[in-house]
Amino acid sequence: MKLALKITSATIFLLVLAYFILRVWIGGSVKENIAIAKDIYHGTAEDALIEMLQDESISTNDKTHIAVWTLGQLHSEKALPLLKELYMEDPEGKTCYGNHDTEICQYELFKAIEAIEGKMLFSFAHLNK
Repeated sequence: MKLALKITSATIFLLVLAYFILRVWIGGSVKENIAIAKDIYHGTAEDALIEMLQDESISTNDKTHIAVWTLGQLHSEKALPLLKELYMEDPEGKTCYGNHDTEICQYELFKAIEAIEGKMLFSFAHLNK
């Protein structure tokens, strides 16, 4: 009985530790992406990221991995209509596979929309300053 309790306790501890490590790691990436967007654009983090997503001079790779992903992490209700406009009902990203240099990743759009609609674990909305 004692061994089972120790194993259960250790498992719970490791899961909680993994949760906090993941949260800190993702939070750092969100902050870094916000800084990149705010160096170029003005306003809140959300506004800067939306401008980045709409800027034709920005690569689709940066639009996907900086703007789309971070807007999802911020749970940006303001960006939701734009993200849905860009999304082609392709949660697996088949339409953009191999074309990420010219197409915003549909899988990343799907995940961002899911996050904003409250279907993801983490929220970094408090970083929208």
